[in-house]
Amino acid sequence: MSGAGRHPGPACTLVTALLLGLPPALAAEGDPLARQQLEQKIRLTASLMADSPAAQRIDTSGNAEAVGHLNEGRLHHALAVDLLAKGDLPGARRAVDDALRHLGMARRMVPDTQARQALLRQRHEQLLGSVERLLDAWRGRGAGLPGDDGAEMTAAMGLIGGARGHAQAGRFEEANQALAQAERHVLTGMNRSLHATTLDYTVRPTSVAEAYQFELARHKGFAELLPLAVRDLKPNAEASALIDRYAETSHTLQSQAELQAQAGKADEALALIRNATLYIQRALLAAGLVSPQPTGTTP
Repeated sequence: MSGAGRHPGPACTLVTALLLGLPPALAAEGDPLARQQLEQKIRLTASLMADSPAAQRIDTSGNAEAVGHLNEGRLHHALAVDLLAKGDLPGARRAVDDALRHLGMARRMVPDTQARQALLRQRHEQLLGSVERLLDAWRGRGAGLPGDDGAEMTAAMGLIGGARGHAQAGRFEEANQALAQAERHVLTGMNRSLHATTLDYTVRPTSVAEAYQFELARHKGFAELLPLAVRDLKPNAEASALIDRYAETSHTLQSQAELQAQAGKADEALALIRNATLYIQRALLAAGLVSPQPTGTTP
């Protein structure tokens, strides 16, 4: 075996250390790559300590403890530079790690409120849109029906109004909490309405073809509700697998029903679309939302 085979090169030494789960500090200290990485880390730390937005924010925060940690970090960084120049790589590495630790503590004490506000505002817009879409779905498919006394709708509307007020005042955290509560009220009311045993569809089809059109519209309504239920009720992985399977079967049956309807076979189309609706109801049930059995649909 050659000498090169017995003595792996610098790159191999570092890669071996990383593959073994060892920090670069445990690689050979004479390794040029290890020294290069340390130099890069020290330079990066210098820029973070000097003129980064975080350092500027800490310096002007008025938080004495945070400023103290930042200054302590700068001292450790200066020590790291000195030890590196003297060839003490382990000491320099410890010093720069200490510098970064103090910088991290200072940053946690003086959070970036502007960035946080931007994230909260973005979350607010997403939540508001979600709740409003869910509310529209409820109005179209359950609100005001037997089993719904209007209490959940009233509570949800009040919370949404409060959330808008909080958002206008820049209090997005409070606004988002209110929207989360509103969402729970909407889902509770929707579930209660759809679960009402006295629920009765007032439409009375007078022919098989009319019954098919009514059932098709009913199926599409449940299908539109399914993604909202999945998103807001957050079913587990096992339930999600059931939902996907039921939804796929329902979609297949719906497609077959539409083909039969186009061929003028109303009876077959009606039977298929009713089965499609049963499967979409099973998907809703798996998601945690109970949907009613139809009444008054026989022509």
